Amino acid sequence: MNDYTDIIQMKRPLSSHPKMDLGNRAKLFSSFDALRGFDLALLAKQVERQLTVRASLLDDAQELLDRKLHMVRPGAKVTITYFRMEKMIGDTEVGTYITETGTVETIDMQEKAIVLSTAYIPCSDIIGLEGDDIPECAGEVEVSPYDGPD
Repeated sequence: MNDYTDIIQMKRPLSSHPKMDLGNRAKLFSSFDALRGFDLALLAKQVERQLTVRASLLDDAQELLDRKLHMVRPGAKVTITYFRMEKMIGDTEVGTYITETGTVETIDMQEKAIVLSTAYIPCSDIIGLEGDDIPECAGEVEVSPYDGPD
């Protein structure tokens, strides 16, 4: 086996390239940002989409919303504000509130959800409902439950 006795006492060979100054040498070992500005854009997007805790409606507001929900029919144009849960922190639901405007395609009675042309929205997540066929003071109007397509 070779014990390198023949080369251990040799002098180091000189390079034909000039030595690099310390400032440029440090740049070689700094981190490389392949997507310049991407971290900043991600941070801005996260700040824009702040998560909030799910709010619960007071009894009167919930009753008014229930009456409005019973007035919704397929084909109606509605604007719905609802909560989309992103994650659970302990027993607290955290997410974002979204407002969708669209035409009601169907009402899923089994899953208790409204199907718009743009979204599937569970009724339990809805906090606001407006529409052409829904009066603002829905509490004064006699309503009957939706029985399905006529």
